[in-house]
Amino acid sequence: MAITFGSCSEDLPREETVYKPIDTSLQAYIEANKIDSSMLIDSSAQHVLLIGDSMADGLRFPLGDFSKKNGHKFTSFAKTSSSIIAWQGGRLKSLIKEVQPTYVMISLGSNELFTRRLDAYRKFVKNIVDQVGDINFIWIGPPNWREDNGLTEVLTEGVGEGRFFPSKDLTLKRAGDGIHPRWKEYETWAAAISNWIMTQSRKKIMMKVPPKEEKQAEAKAKKKAKHGSA
Repeated sequence: MAITFGSCSEDLPREETVYKPIDTSLQAYIEANKIDSSMLIDSSAQHVLLIGDSMADGLRFPLGDFSKKNGHKFTSFAKTSSSIIAWQGGRLKSLIKEVQPTYVMISLGSNELFTRRLDAYRKFVKNIVDQVGDINFIWIGPPNWREDNGLTEVLTEGVGEGRFFPSKDLTLKRAGDGIHPRWKEYETWAAAISNWIMTQSRKKIMMKVPPKEEKQAEAKAKKKAKHGSA
């Protein structure tokens, strides 16, 4: 910095420049580049608990596989005839106390998809959400095979933003009953859920879907092991 003593001519910055606050453009840049915590993925190991009906019973295989390959512990409690009503009271709260999960997946509603008791189900959904408490959770919506009477909307509102996965938006090939997805479709469904967890859910955890090459190699290894033990 050049200074000429004895004259008014100097290259010193003006006073208003010296004491000027942080440039607004710099401040704007800093604000714009702050990390949004809602976009962060928690890479720590979780204990995932899946509860639900027959849909959950089919999902437990691929979701369990994805969970374990991402370093998580996985527990499932699914029953074919299960329903939203069946989990009222403190049933889920007791199971959570026993299992001690850090992340809960709920797949309920398929057996009640066409109910007209929507006001009652708002209370039922709230009861289940209250039982989960402060634990991170998602609700996997029923994969509608035809339009429901409003249950999906009740679930969406009751569960809250970033916690409800709208399975009815998926196109899944159905089994012979026209209701349940075909066996291989459960993996497609689980992959969509896993991608949503990592990109759009309120609490994002690691749920990377193994690449096809890895699955094919694993299938070949299992087939080889089976023939080898025969």
